[in-house]
Amino acid sequence: MMGLKSIFQEGMKERKRKKSLGKVSDEFKEKEKVHSGQLTALGQKAWEAKTDISAFAEVQAALGAAQQNLDDLRAQAEKLQEQKQDSETAKKQENDRYSASQKEMEEKKRDVDQRLNGQKNAWQTLQKEMGQASSRLAVITAERTRLSAKTADAATTEMEKTDLAKQLADLAKEEDELKTRSKENEESGKPLQLQMAPLQEESGKLQKQIESIRAEQKKMLVEMDKKIATLNNDLSRNSEKTKEAEKKQKLDFKILGEKITGGQQVDPNIAKEVAAVLTARTEMDGVRALIGGLERQKDGLQVSAYKKMMVIVIGSIILVVAIIVLLLILLAPKKKETPFSELFGREGTAVKNVEEIAKQMQKGLGGIRAESEKIQGQKIVAASEKALKLVLPVIGGWEIQNPQYNRGTFGELETASLRTGYAAANGSTVQVQVTDAGSASALLAPLKMVFAMNISIDDQDVVQRVSTYNGIPVVERFDKKDKEATLGIIYKDRYLIELKTKADKGLALLKEFEAKLDLSKLQQL
Repeated sequence: MMGLKSIFQEGMKERKRKKSLGKVSDEFKEKEKVHSGQLTALGQKAWEAKTDISAFAEVQAALGAAQQNLDDLRAQAEKLQEQKQDSETAKKQENDRYSASQKEMEEKKRDVDQRLNGQKNAWQTLQKEMGQASSRLAVITAERTRLSAKTADAATTEMEKTDLAKQLADLAKEEDELKTRSKENEESGKPLQLQMAPLQEESGKLQKQIESIRAEQKKMLVEMDKKIATLNNDLSRNSEKTKEAEKKQKLDFKILGEKITGGQQVDPNIAKEVAAVLTARTEMDGVRALIGGLERQKDGLQVSAYKKMMVIVIGSIILVVAIIVLLLILLAPKKKETPFSELFGREGTAVKNVEEIAKQMQKGLGGIRAESEKIQGQKIVAASEKALKLVLPVIGGWEIQNPQYNRGTFGELETASLRTGYAAANGSTVQVQVTDAGSASALLAPLKMVFAMNISIDDQDVVQRVSTYNGIPVVERFDKKDKEATLGIIYKDRYLIELKTKADKGLALLKEFEAKLDLSKLQQL
Protein backbone atom coordinates (compact mmCIF):
# COMPACT_ATOMS: atom_id res chain seq x y z
CA MET A 1 0.00 0.00 0.00
CA MET A 2 1.52 3.30 -1.11
CA GLY A 3 1.80 6.06 1.43
CA LEU A 4 0.63 9.62 0.73
CA LYS A 5 4.19 10.79 0.07
CA SER A 6 4.84 7.96 -2.40
CA ILE A 7 1.52 8.61 -4.15
CA PHE A 8 2.46 12.22 -4.77
CA GLN A 9 6.09 11.41 -5.73
CA GLU A 10 5.11 8.74 -8.27
CA GLY A 11 2.02 10.68 -9.36
CA MET A 12 4.09 13.80 -10.12
CA LYS A 13 6.39 11.67 -12.30
CA GLU A 14 3.38 10.55 -14.33
CA ARG A 15 2.08 14.12 -14.42
CA LYS A 16 5.44 15.32 -15.74
CA ARG A 17 5.44 12.55 -18.37
CA LYS A 18 1.87 13.39 -19.44
CA LYS A 19 2.72 17.09 -19.59
CA SER A 20 5.80 16.41 -21.74
CA LEU A 21 3.77 14.06 -23.93
CA GLY A 22 1.10 16.69 -24.40
CA LYS A 23 3.70 19.32 -25.29
CA VAL A 24 5.45 17.02 -27.79
CA SER A 25 2.09 15.95 -29.25
CA ASP A 26 1.20 19.61 -29.82
CA GLU A 27 4.59 20.09 -31.47
CA PHE A 28 3.92 17.09 -33.71
CA LYS A 29 0.59 18.57 -34.77
CA GLU A 30 2.35 21.81 -35.72
CA LYS A 31 5.00 19.90 -37.67
CA GLU A 32 2.27 17.89 -39.37
CA LYS A 33 0.51 21.11 -40.32
CA VAL A 34 3.76 22.55 -41.75
CA HIS A 35 4.40 19.32 -43.68
CA SER A 36 0.90 19.42 -45.15
CA GLY A 37 1.42 23.04 -46.19
CA GLN A 38 4.76 22.19 -47.81
CA LEU A 39 3.16 19.35 -49.79
CA THR A 40 0.45 21.71 -51.02
CA ALA A 41 3.04 24.34 -51.96
CA LEU A 42 5.05 21.71 -53.84
CA GLY A 43 2.04 20.50 -55.81
CA GLN A 44 1.00 24.08 -56.61
CA LYS A 45 4.51 25.04 -57.79
CA ALA A 46 4.72 21.92 -59.98
CA TRP A 47 1.33 22.73 -61.53
CA GLU A 48 2.04 26.41 -62.11
CA ALA A 49 5.55 25.72 -63.45
CA LYS A 50 4.03 23.22 -65.91
CA THR A 51 6.25 20.42 -64.62
CA ASP A 52 5.77 17.12 -66.40
CA ILE A 53 3.30 15.19 -64.23
CA SER A 54 2.03 12.83 -66.91
CA ALA A 55 3.13 9.93 -64.68
CA PHE A 56 0.31 10.92 -62.32
CA ALA A 57 -2.48 10.95 -64.90
CA GLU A 58 -5.34 10.74 -62.41
CA VAL A 59 -4.13 13.71 -60.38
CA GLN A 60 -3.31 15.63 -63.56
CA ALA A 61 -6.86 15.10 -64.83
CA ALA A 62 -8.35 16.19 -61.50
CA LEU A 63 -6.23 19.34 -61.41
CA GLY A 64 -7.09 20.13 -65.02
CA ALA A 65 -10.80 19.84 -64.28
CA ALA A 66 -10.42 21.91 -61.10
CA GLN A 67 -8.49 24.61 -62.95
CA GLN A 68 -11.11 24.74 -65.71
CA ASN A 69 -13.86 25.00 -63.11
CA LEU A 70 -12.02 27.84 -61.35
CA ASP A 71 -11.41 29.66 -64.63
CA ASP A 72 -15.11 29.37 -65.51
CA LEU A 73 -16.17 30.60 -62.07
CA ARG A 74 -13.77 33.56 -62.17
CA ALA A 75 -14.91 34.49 -65.68
CA GLN A 76 -18.51 34.28 -64.51
CA ALA A 77 -17.69 36.44 -61.49
CA GLU A 78 -16.05 39.04 -63.72
CA LYS A 79 -19.08 39.06 -66.01
CA LEU A 80 -21.48 39.36 -63.06
CA GLN A 81 -19.40 42.20 -61.60
CA GLU A 82 -19.53 44.06 -64.94
CA GLN A 83 -23.31 43.56 -65.11
CA LYS A 84 -23.63 44.86 -61.57
CA GLN A 85 -21.53 47.94 -62.33
CA ASP A 86 -23.52 48.56 -65.54
CA SER A 87 -26.78 48.22 -63.61
CA GLU A 88 -25.61 50.61 -60.89
CA THR A 89 -24.49 53.12 -63.55
CA ALA A 90 -27.79 52.79 -65.41
CA LYS A 91 -29.69 53.21 -62.13
CA LYS A 92 -27.80 56.42 -61.38
CA GLN A 93 -28.28 57.80 -64.88
CA GLU A 94 -32.02 57.05 -64.87
CA ASN A 95 -32.40 58.44 -61.38
CA ASP A 96 -30.59 61.64 -62.42
CA ARG A 97 -32.78 61.91 -65.53
CA TYR A 98 -36.00 61.58 -63.54
CA SER A 99 -34.72 64.02 -60.92
CA ALA A 100 -33.82 66.60 -63.62
CA SER A 101 -37.22 66.20 -65.29
CA GLN A 102 -38.96 66.55 -61.95
CA LYS A 103 -36.92 69.66 -61.14
CA GLU A 104 -37.85 71.19 -64.52
CA MET A 105 -41.57 70.57 -63.92
CA GLU A 106 -41.33 71.95 -60.38
CA GLU A 107 -39.68 75.14 -61.66
CA LYS A 108 -42.45 75.59 -64.27
CA LYS A 109 -45.11 75.01 -61.64
CA ARG A 110 -43.38 77.45 -59.30
CA ASP A 111 -43.54 80.17 -62.00
CA VAL A 112 -47.22 79.45 -62.76
CA ASP A 113 -48.07 79.38 -59.04
CA GLN A 114 -46.36 82.73 -58.52
CA ARG A 115 -48.45 84.33 -61.28
CA LEU A 116 -51.58 82.62 -59.99
CA ASN A 117 -50.91 83.83 -56.46
CA GLY A 118 -50.43 87.38 -57.79
CA GLN A 119 -53.83 87.24 -59.50
CA LYS A 120 -55.45 85.75 -56.38
CA ASN A 121 -53.97 88.47 -54.18
CA ALA A 122 -55.23 91.22 -56.54
CA TRP A 123 -58.70 89.65 -56.65
CA GLN A 124 -58.79 89.30 -52.87
CA THR A 125 -57.82 92.98 -52.52
CA LEU A 126 -60.70 94.00 -54.83
CA GLN A 127 -63.12 91.76 -52.96
CA LYS A 128 -62.03 93.31 -49.68
CA GLU A 129 -62.56 96.86 -51.01
CA MET A 130 -65.98 95.94 -52.43
CA GLY A 131 -66.94 94.34 -49.14
CA GLN A 132 -65.91 97.44 -47.22
CA ALA A 133 -67.88 99.66 -49.69
CA SER A 134 -70.95 97.45 -49.35
CA SER A 135 -70.76 97.67 -45.57
CA ARG A 136 -70.37 101.46 -45.70
CA LEU A 137 -73.34 101.83 -48.10
CA ALA A 138 -75.52 99.94 -45.65
CA VAL A 139 -74.40 102.30 -42.88
CA ILE A 140 -75.11 105.33 -45.11
CA THR A 141 -78.65 104.09 -45.83
CA ALA A 142 -79.35 103.68 -42.13
CA GLU A 143 -77.85 107.10 -41.34
CA ARG A 144 -79.89 108.81 -44.09
CA THR A 145 -83.09 107.30 -42.70
CA ARG A 146 -82.24 108.57 -39.23
CA LEU A 147 -81.34 112.11 -40.46
CA SER A 148 -84.44 112.34 -42.65
CA ALA A 149 -86.64 111.38 -39.74
CA LYS A 150 -85.03 114.00 -37.53
CA THR A 151 -85.48 116.67 -40.24
CA ALA A 152 -89.18 115.89 -40.46
CA ASP A 153 -89.56 116.13 -36.72
CA ALA A 154 -91.51 119.34 -35.75
CA ALA A 155 -89.25 119.85 -32.76
CA THR A 156 -86.19 120.27 -34.96
CA THR A 157 -85.10 123.93 -35.28
CA GLU A 158 -84.27 125.63 -38.56
CA MET A 159 -80.59 125.79 -37.66
CA GLU A 160 -80.59 122.05 -36.94
CA LYS A 161 -82.41 121.33 -40.19
CA THR A 162 -79.75 123.27 -42.11
CA ASP A 163 -77.05 121.18 -40.50
CA LEU A 164 -78.99 117.97 -41.18
CA ALA A 165 -79.41 118.95 -44.84
CA LYS A 166 -75.62 119.40 -45.12
CA GLN A 167 -75.01 115.93 -43.54
CA LEU A 168 -77.51 114.36 -45.95
CA ALA A 169 -75.73 115.97 -48.89
CA ASP A 170 -72.37 114.67 -47.72
CA LEU A 171 -73.80 111.19 -47.35
CA ALA A 172 -75.25 111.31 -50.86
CA LYS A 173 -71.89 112.38 -52.28
CA GLU A 174 -70.05 109.59 -50.39
CA GLU A 175 -72.65 107.09 -51.55
CA ASP A 176 -72.16 108.05 -55.20
CA GLU A 177 -68.38 107.76 -54.86
CA LEU A 178 -68.63 104.32 -53.21
CA LYS A 179 -71.01 103.00 -55.86
CA THR A 180 -68.73 104.30 -58.61
CA ARG A 181 -65.62 102.72 -57.04
CA SER A 182 -67.45 99.40 -56.45
CA LYS A 183 -68.52 99.28 -60.06
CA GLU A 184 -64.96 100.01 -61.19
CA ASN A 185 -63.62 97.24 -58.89
CA GLU A 186 -66.20 94.83 -60.20
CA GLU A 187 -65.16 95.58 -63.77
CA SER A 188 -61.47 95.21 -62.84
CA GLY A 189 -62.12 91.82 -61.22
CA LYS A 190 -63.66 90.24 -64.31
CA PRO A 191 -60.34 89.95 -66.25
CA LEU A 192 -58.61 88.71 -63.10
CA GLN A 193 -61.10 85.86 -62.77
CA LEU A 194 -60.69 85.05 -66.43
CA GLN A 195 -56.88 84.93 -66.03
CA MET A 196 -56.91 82.76 -62.89
CA ALA A 197 -58.84 79.84 -64.40
CA PRO A 198 -56.19 78.81 -67.00
CA LEU A 199 -53.38 79.34 -64.49
CA GLN A 200 -55.11 77.02 -62.02
CA GLU A 201 -55.62 74.44 -64.76
CA GLU A 202 -51.96 74.68 -65.83
CA SER A 203 -50.75 74.34 -62.22
CA GLY A 204 -52.88 71.21 -61.76
CA LYS A 205 -51.50 69.64 -64.93
CA LEU A 206 -47.92 70.33 -63.87
CA GLN A 207 -48.59 68.78 -60.43
CA LYS A 208 -49.90 65.61 -62.11
CA GLN A 209 -46.82 65.47 -64.31
CA ILE A 210 -44.58 65.78 -61.24
CA GLU A 211 -46.46 62.98 -59.46
CA SER A 212 -46.23 60.81 -62.58
CA ILE A 213 -42.46 61.35 -62.80
CA ARG A 214 -42.08 60.46 -59.11
CA ALA A 215 -44.11 57.26 -59.57
CA GLU A 216 -42.07 56.22 -62.63
CA GLN A 217 -38.84 57.01 -60.77
CA LYS A 218 -39.90 54.90 -57.79
CA LYS A 219 -40.86 51.99 -60.06
CA MET A 220 -37.52 52.23 -61.88
CA LEU A 221 -35.58 52.23 -58.59
CA VAL A 222 -37.47 49.17 -57.31
CA GLU A 223 -36.79 47.26 -60.54
CA MET A 224 -33.12 48.26 -60.64
CA ASP A 225 -32.60 47.43 -56.95
CA LYS A 226 -34.18 44.03 -57.54
CA LYS A 227 -31.89 43.41 -60.50
CA ILE A 228 -28.80 44.48 -58.52
CA ALA A 229 -29.86 42.31 -55.55
CA THR A 230 -30.16 39.30 -57.89
CA LEU A 231 -26.67 39.99 -59.23
CA ASN A 232 -25.33 40.28 -55.67
CA ASN A 233 -26.87 36.90 -54.82
CA ASP A 234 -25.34 35.39 -57.94
CA LEU A 235 -21.95 36.87 -56.99
CA SER A 236 -22.28 35.48 -53.46
CA ARG A 237 -23.08 31.99 -54.75
CA ASN A 238 -20.21 32.25 -57.21
CA SER A 239 -17.86 33.24 -54.37
CA GLU A 240 -18.94 30.21 -52.31
CA LYS A 241 -18.41 27.88 -55.27
CA THR A 242 -15.02 29.45 -55.94
CA LYS A 243 -13.93 28.89 -52.33
CA GLU A 244 -15.03 25.26 -52.52
CA ALA A 245 -13.21 24.82 -55.83
CA GLU A 246 -10.03 26.41 -54.42
CA LYS A 247 -10.27 24.12 -51.38
CA LYS A 248 -10.61 21.08 -53.65
CA GLN A 249 -7.70 22.33 -55.78
CA LYS A 250 -5.50 22.63 -52.67
CA LEU A 251 -6.30 19.03 -51.75
CA ASP A 252 -5.31 17.97 -55.27
CA PHE A 253 -2.11 20.04 -54.97
CA LYS A 254 -1.31 18.17 -51.75
CA ILE A 255 -1.93 14.79 -53.41
CA LEU A 256 0.32 15.83 -56.30
CA GLY A 257 2.99 16.92 -53.80
CA GLU A 258 2.84 13.51 -52.15
CA LYS A 259 3.15 11.78 -55.54
CA ILE A 260 6.13 13.91 -56.58
CA THR A 261 7.90 13.36 -53.24
CA GLY A 262 7.57 9.60 -53.67
CA GLY A 263 9.00 9.72 -57.20
CA GLN A 264 12.55 8.96 -58.25
CA GLN A 265 13.41 12.04 -60.25
CA VAL A 266 12.95 15.69 -59.25
CA ASP A 267 12.47 18.54 -61.71
CA PRO A 268 15.02 21.35 -60.98
CA ASN A 269 12.15 23.88 -61.03
CA ILE A 270 10.66 22.32 -57.90
CA ALA A 271 13.79 21.07 -56.13
CA LYS A 272 13.55 23.76 -53.44
CA GLU A 273 9.95 22.79 -52.59
CA VAL A 274 10.81 19.07 -52.53
CA ALA A 275 13.67 19.78 -50.12
CA ALA A 276 11.29 21.72 -47.83
CA VAL A 277 8.88 18.77 -47.76
CA LEU A 278 11.66 16.30 -46.92
CA THR A 279 12.96 18.60 -44.18
CA ALA A 280 9.47 18.88 -42.63
CA ARG A 281 9.07 15.10 -42.85
CA THR A 282 12.40 14.53 -41.11
CA GLU A 283 11.37 16.89 -38.32
CA MET A 284 8.06 15.02 -37.96
CA ASP A 285 9.90 11.71 -37.67
CA GLY A 286 12.09 13.19 -34.92
CA VAL A 287 9.09 14.38 -32.92
CA ARG A 288 7.33 11.05 -33.52
CA ALA A 289 10.33 9.30 -32.03
CA LEU A 290 10.09 11.52 -28.94
CA ILE A 291 6.40 10.62 -28.56
CA GLY A 292 7.26 6.92 -28.83
CA GLY A 293 9.92 7.31 -26.15
CA LEU A 294 7.49 9.04 -23.78
CA GLU A 295 4.85 6.38 -24.44
CA ARG A 296 7.36 3.66 -23.55
CA GLN A 297 8.14 5.45 -20.29
CA LYS A 298 4.57 4.85 -19.13
CA ASP A 299 4.65 2.99 -15.81
CA GLY A 300 1.62 1.26 -14.32
CA LEU A 301 2.60 2.13 -10.77
CA GLN A 302 3.02 5.82 -11.64
CA VAL A 303 -0.29 5.89 -13.56
CA SER A 304 -2.10 4.39 -10.57
CA ALA A 305 -0.42 6.89 -8.24
CA TYR A 306 -1.41 9.77 -10.53
CA LYS A 307 -5.07 8.71 -10.47
CA LYS A 308 -5.05 8.45 -6.70
CA MET A 309 -3.34 11.84 -6.43
CA MET A 310 -6.02 13.48 -8.60
CA VAL A 311 -8.79 11.88 -6.54
CA ILE A 312 -7.21 13.34 -3.42
CA VAL A 313 -6.79 16.80 -5.00
CA ILE A 314 -10.32 16.95 -6.42
CA GLY A 315 -11.76 15.53 -3.24
CA SER A 316 -10.00 18.23 -1.27
CA ILE A 317 -11.38 20.92 -3.53
CA ILE A 318 -14.90 19.58 -3.12
CA LEU A 319 -14.51 19.48 0.61
CA VAL A 320 -13.40 23.12 0.57
CA VAL A 321 -16.51 24.01 -1.43
CA ALA A 322 -18.70 22.17 1.04
CA ILE A 323 -17.00 23.92 3.97
CA ILE A 324 -17.56 27.32 2.36
CA VAL A 325 -21.27 26.53 1.95
CA LEU A 326 -21.47 25.52 5.59
CA LEU A 327 -19.69 28.71 6.67
CA LEU A 328 -22.22 30.78 4.71
CA ILE A 329 -24.96 29.03 6.62
CA LEU A 330 -23.33 29.24 10.03
CA LEU A 331 -22.16 32.85 9.76
CA ALA A 332 -25.49 34.23 8.52
CA PRO A 333 -27.06 36.75 10.99
CA LYS A 334 -29.01 35.00 13.74
CA LYS A 335 -32.34 36.32 14.89
CA LYS A 336 -35.26 34.80 16.67
CA GLU A 337 -37.04 32.51 14.23
CA THR A 338 -34.50 33.00 11.44
CA PRO A 339 -34.71 30.94 8.22
CA PHE A 340 -31.93 28.77 9.71
CA SER A 341 -33.90 27.68 12.76
CA GLU A 342 -35.73 25.07 10.75
CA LEU A 343 -32.51 24.09 8.97
CA PHE A 344 -30.82 22.98 12.19
CA GLY A 345 -34.03 21.94 13.92
CA ARG A 346 -34.38 18.83 11.82
CA GLU A 347 -31.39 16.96 13.23
CA GLY A 348 -28.96 18.89 11.03
CA THR A 349 -30.39 17.54 7.80
CA ALA A 350 -28.77 20.20 5.59
CA VAL A 351 -25.32 19.68 7.10
CA LYS A 352 -25.62 15.92 6.59
CA ASN A 353 -26.58 16.49 2.96
CA VAL A 354 -23.48 18.60 2.37
CA GLU A 355 -21.29 15.97 4.03
CA GLU A 356 -22.86 13.23 1.92
CA ILE A 357 -22.27 15.19 -1.29
CA ALA A 358 -18.62 15.76 -0.30
CA LYS A 359 -18.19 12.02 0.32
CA GLN A 360 -19.68 11.16 -3.07
CA MET A 361 -17.46 13.70 -4.81
CA GLN A 362 -14.36 12.17 -3.21
CA LYS A 363 -14.91 9.12 -5.41
CA GLY A 364 -13.06 11.05 -8.12
CA LEU A 365 -13.70 12.83 -11.41
CA GLY A 366 -15.55 9.83 -12.79
CA GLY A 367 -17.85 9.89 -9.79
CA ILE A 368 -18.63 13.60 -10.31
CA ARG A 369 -19.36 13.05 -14.00
CA ALA A 370 -21.48 9.96 -13.29
CA GLU A 371 -23.48 11.85 -10.64
CA SER A 372 -23.96 14.82 -13.00
CA GLU A 373 -25.18 12.62 -15.87
CA LYS A 374 -27.46 10.76 -13.48
CA ILE A 375 -29.08 14.08 -12.47
CA GLN A 376 -29.39 15.24 -16.09
CA GLY A 377 -30.56 11.84 -17.33
CA GLN A 378 -28.25 11.94 -20.35
CA LYS A 379 -24.65 12.08 -21.50
CA ILE A 380 -23.29 15.60 -20.99
CA VAL A 381 -21.35 17.68 -23.51
CA ALA A 382 -20.47 21.25 -22.49
CA ALA A 383 -22.44 23.90 -24.43
CA SER A 384 -20.85 25.57 -27.44
CA GLU A 385 -20.33 29.31 -27.76
CA LYS A 386 -23.15 29.47 -30.33
CA ALA A 387 -25.56 27.68 -27.97
CA LEU A 388 -24.82 30.00 -25.02
CA LYS A 389 -25.12 33.12 -27.20
CA LEU A 390 -28.71 32.13 -28.03
CA VAL A 391 -29.60 32.88 -24.40
CA LEU A 392 -28.49 36.53 -24.64
CA PRO A 393 -31.38 38.91 -25.31
CA VAL A 394 -31.38 41.69 -27.91
CA ILE A 395 -32.62 44.79 -26.09
CA GLY A 396 -33.43 48.10 -27.73
CA GLY A 397 -31.10 50.90 -26.64
CA TRP A 398 -28.47 48.43 -25.32
CA GLU A 399 -25.39 47.23 -27.22
CA ILE A 400 -23.73 43.87 -26.53
CA GLN A 401 -20.03 44.28 -25.70
CA ASN A 402 -17.50 41.68 -26.96
CA PRO A 403 -18.76 38.28 -25.62
CA GLN A 404 -15.94 36.10 -24.21
CA TYR A 405 -16.34 32.30 -24.39
CA ASN A 406 -14.28 29.89 -22.31
CA ARG A 407 -14.30 26.10 -22.31
CA GLY A 408 -12.41 24.19 -19.64
CA THR A 409 -11.58 20.51 -19.15
CA PHE A 410 -10.01 18.77 -16.20
CA GLY A 411 -9.79 15.05 -16.53
CA GLU A 412 -13.34 13.85 -17.14
CA LEU A 413 -14.90 17.17 -16.15
CA GLU A 414 -15.84 19.73 -18.80
CA THR A 415 -17.45 23.15 -18.32
CA ALA A 416 -18.14 26.22 -20.49
CA SER A 417 -19.03 29.85 -19.86
CA LEU A 418 -19.91 32.97 -21.79
CA ARG A 419 -19.32 36.42 -20.31
CA THR A 420 -20.46 39.67 -21.90
CA GLY A 421 -21.58 43.18 -21.07
CA TYR A 422 -24.40 45.46 -22.20
CA ALA A 423 -23.89 49.21 -22.57
CA ALA A 424 -26.53 51.94 -22.94
CA ALA A 425 -26.11 55.42 -24.41
CA ASN A 426 -26.54 56.98 -20.95
CA GLY A 427 -23.48 55.11 -19.63
CA SER A 428 -25.35 52.33 -17.80
CA THR A 429 -23.82 48.83 -18.01
CA VAL A 430 -24.99 45.31 -17.18
CA GLN A 431 -22.68 42.28 -16.98
CA VAL A 432 -24.07 38.85 -17.84
CA GLN A 433 -22.38 35.47 -17.40
CA VAL A 434 -23.94 32.17 -18.47
CA THR A 435 -22.07 29.11 -17.18
CA ASP A 436 -22.67 25.49 -18.17
CA ALA A 437 -21.42 23.42 -15.24
CA GLY A 438 -21.50 20.50 -17.69
CA SER A 439 -20.16 17.22 -16.37
CA ALA A 440 -19.42 18.98 -13.05
CA SER A 441 -23.06 20.06 -12.55
CA ALA A 442 -23.45 17.76 -9.54
CA LEU A 443 -21.36 20.35 -7.66
CA LEU A 444 -24.32 22.75 -7.85
CA ALA A 445 -26.27 20.69 -5.32
CA PRO A 446 -24.99 22.63 -2.24
CA LEU A 447 -25.83 25.93 -3.94
CA LYS A 448 -29.33 24.69 -4.79
CA MET A 449 -29.80 23.82 -1.14
CA VAL A 450 -28.86 27.37 -0.12
CA PHE A 451 -31.42 28.68 -2.64
CA ALA A 452 -34.07 26.42 -1.14
CA MET A 453 -33.52 27.84 2.35
CA ASN A 454 -34.87 31.26 1.24
CA ILE A 455 -32.28 33.18 3.26
CA SER A 456 -33.32 36.82 3.73
CA ILE A 457 -30.96 39.55 4.97
CA ASP A 458 -31.65 43.29 5.20
CA ASP A 459 -29.21 45.31 7.28
CA GLN A 460 -27.25 48.54 6.93
CA ASP A 461 -24.86 46.99 4.39
CA VAL A 462 -26.82 44.63 2.17
CA VAL A 463 -30.23 43.38 1.05
CA GLN A 464 -30.27 39.70 0.06
CA ARG A 465 -33.17 37.36 -0.50
CA VAL A 466 -34.43 34.49 -2.64
CA SER A 467 -37.32 35.31 -4.98
CA THR A 468 -39.08 33.55 -7.82
CA TYR A 469 -39.44 34.91 -11.37
CA ASN A 470 -41.12 32.97 -14.15
CA GLY A 471 -41.15 29.94 -11.82
CA ILE A 472 -37.34 30.03 -11.34
CA PRO A 473 -35.64 30.65 -7.94
CA VAL A 474 -33.45 33.76 -8.09
CA VAL A 475 -31.01 35.09 -5.48
CA GLU A 476 -31.19 38.89 -5.30
CA ARG A 477 -28.44 40.92 -3.68
CA PHE A 478 -27.95 44.68 -3.38
CA ASP A 479 -24.91 46.23 -1.72
CA LYS A 480 -26.08 49.51 -0.18
CA LYS A 481 -22.58 50.97 -0.03
CA ASP A 482 -21.25 50.49 -3.56
CA LYS A 483 -24.76 50.23 -5.14
CA GLU A 484 -23.92 46.92 -6.83
CA ALA A 485 -26.92 44.73 -7.68
CA THR A 486 -26.64 41.01 -8.46
CA LEU A 487 -29.08 38.32 -9.61
CA GLY A 488 -28.09 34.64 -9.51
CA ILE A 489 -30.02 31.77 -11.11
CA ILE A 490 -29.51 27.98 -11.17
CA TYR A 491 -31.39 26.56 -14.15
CA LYS A 492 -32.13 22.91 -15.03
CA ASP A 493 -29.73 21.72 -12.27
CA ARG A 494 -26.89 22.58 -14.65
CA TYR A 495 -26.65 26.23 -15.69
CA LEU A 496 -25.59 29.24 -13.62
CA ILE A 497 -26.71 32.68 -14.80
CA GLU A 498 -25.36 35.78 -13.07
CA LEU A 499 -26.30 39.41 -13.83
CA LYS A 500 -24.60 42.45 -12.28
CA THR A 501 -24.91 46.23 -12.49
CA LYS A 502 -24.26 49.35 -10.42
CA ALA A 503 -27.26 51.64 -10.01
CA ASP A 504 -29.69 52.82 -7.33
CA LYS A 505 -32.46 50.79 -8.97
CA GLY A 506 -30.13 48.05 -10.17
CA LEU A 507 -32.30 45.12 -9.06
CA ALA A 508 -35.28 46.43 -11.05
CA LEU A 509 -33.06 46.77 -14.13
CA LEU A 510 -31.64 43.26 -13.71
CA LYS A 511 -35.15 41.81 -13.36
CA GLU A 512 -36.02 43.34 -16.72
CA PHE A 513 -32.94 41.69 -18.23
CA GLU A 514 -33.72 38.37 -16.53
CA ALA A 515 -37.22 38.39 -18.04
CA LYS A 516 -35.70 38.75 -21.52
CA LEU A 517 -33.20 35.87 -21.18
CA ASP A 518 -34.20 33.05 -23.55
CA LEU A 519 -33.56 30.17 -21.14
CA SER A 520 -35.69 27.89 -23.33
CA LYS A 521 -32.66 27.58 -25.62
CA LEU A 522 -30.82 25.79 -22.81
CA GLN A 523 -33.56 23.15 -22.69
CA GLN A 524 -32.62 22.08 -26.22
CA LEU A 525 -29.02 21.21 -25.27
